[in-house]
Amino acid sequence: MKTIRAIVAIFMCAIVLISCDDDLDTPSTQSIGDIFVRIVKVDNEIRYAPVIYNYSNFSIKEINVEGPTDSNLSYDLTSYDSDTGFRWLPSEDDYTIDDVTNGIYTFQVTASDQTVFTTVDKLLDTRINPVEITNFVYDEDMHSFELDWKDIEGADTYVVKIMDSKDGNYLYVSNRLFTSNHNFNISSNNWTSFEKVDGTTYVIGVYAYKFEAAQASSGYDINCESVEFQDFEW
Repeated sequence: MKTIRAIVAIFMCAIVLISCDDDLDTPSTQSIGDIFVRIVKVDNEIRYAPVIYNYSNFSIKEINVEGPTDSNLSYDLTSYDSDTGFRWLPSEDDYTIDDVTNGIYTFQVTASDQTVFTTVDKLLDTRINPVEITNFVYDEDMHSFELDWKDIEGADTYVVKIMDSKDGNYLYVSNRLFTSNHNFNISSNNWTSFEKVDGTTYVIGVYAYKFEAAQASSGYDINCESVEFQDFEW
């Protein structure tokens, strides 16, 4: 149900926490936990891995996520950017041909003051096919980009991102796209302030998203994403 900051051009909504401290009455205290499935194609095989994010409006010490009953799944999230955003990202070894277990995932959120909150997120069984880029043209003199990809049945939207590495710092994040192509250049909107260095290899990714509900207007309700990455030299 949710995912990342300015990339969070794709995300935003909230659920009020259930505190383990019955005396705590702070409706303004919020935390949002989201697990979704990332789908990629490796050597013509479809592979799956979980991606987990949690955002809070208070300082966090640690977060543990437990999978559905009897799944024996457990994930310790780590902070990024600040002590209010935590995540768990898959390594190459975490992608498998076995799909991610659906069901209720429980987030145990420990605040910096040791107060413990519990939230849940339900992973549904809806999946989409991996992204397949059919055309990628980069003009290194004009810093212009042309991208085409196969339309994916069931995808609610697409987003194009440029990063300094997979899941790294963002250089560019497009608006939501509803066609299977995207052209842009260095003068386009949506570039970040991250410094671009000539001769450096960056990663461009085309992401397709399937939300938990088709009418979803926020990015905090992602059920799965599929992506293909390609490297290029600036």
